[in-house]
Amino acid sequence: MLRKLNFLLLSILMTASYSFAQSGLGSIKGTVNDADTKESLPFCKVVLFQNGNVRGGATTDFDGKFQINSIGAGTYDVEVRNEAEGYQPVRRTGVIISSEKITFLDDVTLSKAKGVKEIQEVKVVAYRVPLIDKDGGSSGATVTREDISRLPVRSAAGVASTVGGVNTDEGSGAISVRGSREDASYYYIDGIKVRGSSNLPKSAIEEVSVITGGLPANYGDVTGGVISVTTRGPSAKYFGSIEGVSSGFYINGADKDGYDGKVFGLDKFGYNLLEGMFSGPLWMQKDSTGAKVKPRLGFLVSANYTNELDSRPLAGGGYRIKKDVRDYLVANPLRLTSNGDGTFNNSTFLRTSDFEKVDWRMNAGRSVFSAQAKIDVNTGPSTNVTFGGSMNYNNSSNYSYYSSLMNFSNFGVSKSLDWRVFGRITQRFTNNEEGSSSKIKSFNYSLMVDYSKSMSESYDPKHGFNLFNYGHVGTFDSRYDVSYQFNDDKNLFEQTAVPFQANVDFTPSSTNPQLAAITNQYYSLLGPLASPFNNPFKDNLTLRQGNALLNGDVPKSVYGIWDNIGTPYNGFGKFENDQLRGTGSFSVNIGDHSVSFGFELEQRWDRGWTSGTTTSGGGNGPIGLWQMARQLTNSHISELDLNSGVVSDSGSFKYISYSRLNTGNAYTSGTGAYGGQENADNQSFFDYNLRNYLYSQGLIGAGGAGSDFINIDQYDPSIYKFDMFSPDELLNSGNSFVSYWGYDHTGEKVSGNTDINKYFNEFDKNGNYKRFVGAFQPTYISGYIMDKFAFKDIVFNVGLRVDVFDANQPVLKDPYLFYSARTVAEAKALAASDPSQYGWVNIPEGMGDDYTVYVNDVNNPTAINGFRIDRTWYNASGTPIEDPTIIEGASGIAPWLLNPNQKSPSADAFKDYEAQINPMPRVAFSFPISDEASFFAHYDILTQRPTSGFRFDPFQYQFLRSATINNANLKASTTIDYELGFQQVLSKSSSLKISAFYREQRNNIQLVNMFNAYPQTYATYGNIDFGTVKGMTISYDLRRTGNIRLTANYTLQFAEGTGSSSTSSASLINAGVPNLRSIFPYSYDQRHAINVTFDYRYGNGKDYNGPVIAGINIFENTGLNLITNLYSGSPYSSQTTFTDAAIGNLASGLNGTTQGSRTPWSYRLDLQLDKTFELEFGKDGKKKKAAALNVYLRVTNLFNQFNVLEVYRATGNTNDDGYLAAALNQSSIQNQLDEQSFRDYYTMKIQNPFNVSSPRTIRLGVKFDF
Repeated sequence: MLRKLNFLLLSILMTASYSFAQSGLGSIKGTVNDADTKESLPFCKVVLFQNGNVRGGATTDFDGKFQINSIGAGTYDVEVRNEAEGYQPVRRTGVIISSEKITFLDDVTLSKAKGVKEIQEVKVVAYRVPLIDKDGGSSGATVTREDISRLPVRSAAGVASTVGGVNTDEGSGAISVRGSREDASYYYIDGIKVRGSSNLPKSAIEEVSVITGGLPANYGDVTGGVISVTTRGPSAKYFGSIEGVSSGFYINGADKDGYDGKVFGLDKFGYNLLEGMFSGPLWMQKDSTGAKVKPRLGFLVSANYTNELDSRPLAGGGYRIKKDVRDYLVANPLRLTSNGDGTFNNSTFLRTSDFEKVDWRMNAGRSVFSAQAKIDVNTGPSTNVTFGGSMNYNNSSNYSYYSSLMNFSNFGVSKSLDWRVFGRITQRFTNNEEGSSSKIKSFNYSLMVDYSKSMSESYDPKHGFNLFNYGHVGTFDSRYDVSYQFNDDKNLFEQTAVPFQANVDFTPSSTNPQLAAITNQYYSLLGPLASPFNNPFKDNLTLRQGNALLNGDVPKSVYGIWDNIGTPYNGFGKFENDQLRGTGSFSVNIGDHSVSFGFELEQRWDRGWTSGTTTSGGGNGPIGLWQMARQLTNSHISELDLNSGVVSDSGSFKYISYSRLNTGNAYTSGTGAYGGQENADNQSFFDYNLRNYLYSQGLIGAGGAGSDFINIDQYDPSIYKFDMFSPDELLNSGNSFVSYWGYDHTGEKVSGNTDINKYFNEFDKNGNYKRFVGAFQPTYISGYIMDKFAFKDIVFNVGLRVDVFDANQPVLKDPYLFYSARTVAEAKALAASDPSQYGWVNIPEGMGDDYTVYVNDVNNPTAINGFRIDRTWYNASGTPIEDPTIIEGASGIAPWLLNPNQKSPSADAFKDYEAQINPMPRVAFSFPISDEASFFAHYDILTQRPTSGFRFDPFQYQFLRSATINNANLKASTTIDYELGFQQVLSKSSSLKISAFYREQRNNIQLVNMFNAYPQTYATYGNIDFGTVKGMTISYDLRRTGNIRLTANYTLQFAEGTGSSSTSSASLINAGVPNLRSIFPYSYDQRHAINVTFDYRYGNGKDYNGPVIAGINIFENTGLNLITNLYSGSPYSSQTTFTDAAIGNLASGLNGTTQGSRTPWSYRLDLQLDKTFELEFGKDGKKKKAAALNVYLRVTNLFNQFNVLEVYRATGNTNDDGYLAAALNQSSIQNQLDEQSFRDYYTMKIQNPFNVSSPRTIRLGVKFDF
C-alpha cells in the first residue's frame, strides 16, 4: 500500500526542494540591446505587469539576457528600464504568455533619452505574436481571450473543437484527440485536474490551451490530449461586464404538462443566459500622505445562469401524444377483451393521427449555474500568492426517448454540483550579483494545493428518495378464506393450508395517479361482470392476468417499442467524488540549461449509493421493492402449526383449525429478539422491523415475535424505510435493489477501507452480515525532471516522468479462481505425506511449483487432468493445450480446491493491489533552419490509470451471476507517441505548419470472457486492446491582415484497433464468442477533417476602412466570425438482414467487414456577427469613464444541415431500418394485437431524430463592459 509512503515522500521532498509539481505555467525569455549600437545591455530592470499589478521581474545579465519563469497564462505588459545609463523606458504591451510555452522577446531595444523628459516617459510598443514557435514544444494550439470572445462558442470544449487533430462527436459532444478514446484526455482549470463538469463563465476564461501531442513531462495520467483552461486574474482597477443572451422565451400556460406552452423568439428552443463579471482591488497600500499607491489584494469574480427549454434540439422536432388523446387514456387506460375475462391497454390501438409533432422536446429543460473567483495577494515582484476556485451546478431532466412519446411527464431529474478550490504560491530568485562566478542564473518554485468535489443525485422529482412511493398504486385490502378437507380418520373437516386470498378491494392512491387509474378502471370494467363463479378480484394473480396493476407493477410497454403512459421513473442514486492534490514545480537556470523537476500527489475518495442490478447486469429500480417486501413478509409463518389445533362444532360438522407456525427466532427463543443470519433466523429482518412498527402504532396485536399475517399492500408507503432491510435482503441473492460503496446499504456515508474477510464474515449487532464496502480510495504519485537546452542550433527538451498508482483495494490472486486451489508444490507435498491415499498424483516434469492443479472431480478427485499458469493450460502429461475443455471433469472444469465445500469467496483468494510504476521518457527537439522556418519532432511514452471497470465490488463475488465483474487488477493503458513536423513563415502575417504523427496504443481496456474460470465462466475487463493511429495535420495561420484573420487546418487520420471503447465487444462477450482480437477502424475515426475559423472585422477611427454613409462609419467596430467544420463519415458495420432495430434487435449477420461501411460526409457552419459601441460617461470638467456595449447575433448550424450521426445497419438510412417492408417479417407483424397500430408506432420510433444533428439555433446577445 502506498498511503503510508505518500506522506513520507511528501515530507522528504518538501524538505529537500521545497517544491511541488505543477502544470499550466509559462515563461518569458528575451534579450535587451542598444537601439543604435546593437550591443547587449546588462543590468536592465525587467518588470512584468498584468492588469496594473506587478507579477514578476528580472535583471538582464552581461549578455543582456533575462528570463522569468512560473508565470500564469495570460496577457501581460513587459517594461524594461535602465535610467542609470540614460535610456528611455520601453513597455511592450499585450505580451501573451501561454501555458507550457516560452514567450521570446528577442527584439527589445532601448534608445538613449534626449532629455530628462524622455527618461520619465515610457515608450509603448505593441507586441506581435510570433508566427512560429521557436522552441518547438508541444503540438496543438492556444486560443486567447480576445479570439474566444469573437467565436460562436462559449465553452472550452467548443474552442478545442477548432484545433486540428481534435474530433468532436456532434451528437454526444465526446472528444477524441488524435484517435484516442474519449476518456483518454483530461481538462485542467488553473492547473487543477477536473473531475465533473469543466463549464465556466465565458468571461472567466483567459485562454484555452489544447495539447494534442508532445506532452511535456509535467503532464501525466493521460494518453490522449490535454485541454488546459486558464482563468482571468484580478485587476488593480475596477472593471466588469454584464451580458445577456436569448433565443426566445418559453411561456407555459395553464396546462401542467405544457401542452399550451409557447416560445416567442428567434428559434423554438428557449435558450437564455445572464452572465456577470467584476474585478478590482480589495486593499490598496497607502503612502505617507494617505494616497493609495499599490494594490496588495485584488479579486475577480464571474458567474452565469443558463436556462434552456431544450438543450439538445431535434431536427424536425419530435412526436408527442395529443392532449385530448392523452387525457382520454389517463381516464380510460383499459378496454375489455372480446370475451370479457380481461382487458387490453387502449394505448395499443392508437394511430399516427393521435400524435403530433412539436419543435422542442417535452420536459427536457435544464438550468445551469457556474461561477469562478480569484484573489491575488501582491506581496512583491518576486512572489505571487493566489487563491481561487470554480463551480458548476446543473439541474436537468432525465430525458428518455423511449418515454418521450406518451410519458414525458414522468421523467426523472438529475442534479450535480462540481466545485474546486486552490491556493498557490510562486516565488522567483535571480542572481543579480555583479561579478558572480555562479552558473545559476535564477531559480523558482511554485506550490499549489487543490481540493475538488463532484456530487450528483438522480431521482423521481415527485418522490425523491421515498423509494416505496415509486411503485405505489393504492391500498389493497384482502379477504382471506380457509380451506378445509374432510379427514376420515378424525371424522371432521381439517384445515389444509394457511388462509388464501379470496377477494381484493382496491382504493386508488394519489401518489401515482396514472398507475392508480389503470387498476381503478379494471375494477370499474369487470365489477359488473363479477360472480361467485368468476371473481376477477379474487387474488393478486388474477388482477395481474387481467392487466390490473399491483403496487410495484408498471404498465406493459406498447409493443415493446415505447413506454406506456403512466410508466414511472424507476431509478435513484447519489454520488460523491473527492480529490485532494498537491502539485508544483522547481526550476533552475544553469548556464544554457533550464532544468525543472517536481511531483504530483493525489488522493481520491469515490462514493456511490444507487439502484441495484439484475443478475444479468441490467438496472433494477426501486419499484421492485414492493414485490421483494411481499416475499420477505410472512415467510416464516407460511405453514400451519399442527400442534395448535382448535376444534369447533357447527352443529352439523366439526372443524379443526390451526394457527400459523412461527419459525422466527423472536418467537421460538421466547426472547422477542431477532436472531439474524448469524443464528439462521427464518424471519426476515424487514418482517421483524415492520411488525415492531405496526405494533407500536396499534395496527397489529403483537410485535416482532407475533404471528399476525401482514398485508403490506394495505398500508401507506411512508411507513416503509430502507433501514428496515438487512444488507443481504436488499442485495437479494444477486438481483439487487441497491449498489453502494462509501455508503452503507441505507445511504448513510461510511469511512474506512473494504476488508474482504470482514465483508464475508462480519455480523452487525442484529446478527446480519454487515457487508461493509468502503469508498474507492486510489492514490496517485508522480515525479518528473525536464531539461531544456540548446546544442548548436538544435533546442532539446528531454524529460522523464514516473507515475506510481495504487488502487488500494483487494484483487483476485488468480482471475480463474474465486476459491483457493492447490498448486503443484502443494500436490507434491500431499503425495509425499500419504502415498497410499494420493498415489494418483502424478506431476510431469516441467510443471512449476506455482502451477494450479486441475482434477477430474472437485468433490472426489481421483486423477489429475491438467495444469495452468496464468493463461497457459497443460494436459495431464504437461503438454500445452489451446482448449481447456479438454481437461474438464464430468461436471466441468475442476480445480483441486483446498475446500471443496466452499460456496462463497474468502479472503485467502485475494491479495492487495500491487502498485503500478510507469516510467515515461519524453524527448523533443526543434531545429531552426532560419528565423522563418524550423523542424521539430518528439517521442513520448504516455500512460493512464484505468478509467472504467476497475473499482472492486465484493458484491460481484458474493453471488454467481451472469453480470460483468469489474477487474480490480487492471493495469495502465499505454500510448507511444511519435511526431515529426515543419513550420514555415509564408509572409509577414502568415505561416504554415505540417506535422505527421504516429501512435501505438497498448493495454487498452476491453471486455473479456474468462472461460473455464471456477466456479463459472464470467465476463470482466482486461488490458487486451491495442491499436495504431497514423495521421497528418496541416495548419495555416493568417494573422490580422487588413480586415481578415484566418486559421485553418486539415487532418488526415487512420485510427484503427481492436476496440473503440471498453465495452465495444459487449455483443460478442454476451454471445460467448472467444476473445479474438481483430483490427478495424474505430467508431470515432474520421479519415478527413477540415476546420476553418474566419474573422472579418472593421476597426474604428483611423483604422476604419469600411463604407461611409452621410459621414457615418456604419460598420465601425463590426465583425463577422465563422467556424466551418467539414469531415468525413464515421465507420459502422453493415448487416445482411432486416431486423426490428427500433425495438433493440440490432445484430443479424455482417455484410462486408467489421466497421467496413461509412456514414456520409458532414458539414457545419456557425457564425457570430457583432458590433461594439464605444461609450463615455461623465460630465464636462470631470474625468470621463469609458465603457463598451457589444451586440451580437450567434447562429449555430447556419444552413440547417442535418448531418448523419447514426444509421440503421441493414439500410444505411437514418429513418428506416427496413423491418416493416421486409417480406420475412410480415407474418410476425400481422400477428400483432393491432397491425396498423404496431406499424404506426414502429414508424415513429425508427424516425429517430437523434440519428441526425441538431437544427439551427439563433441567439441574440448584449454585453456591457465597464
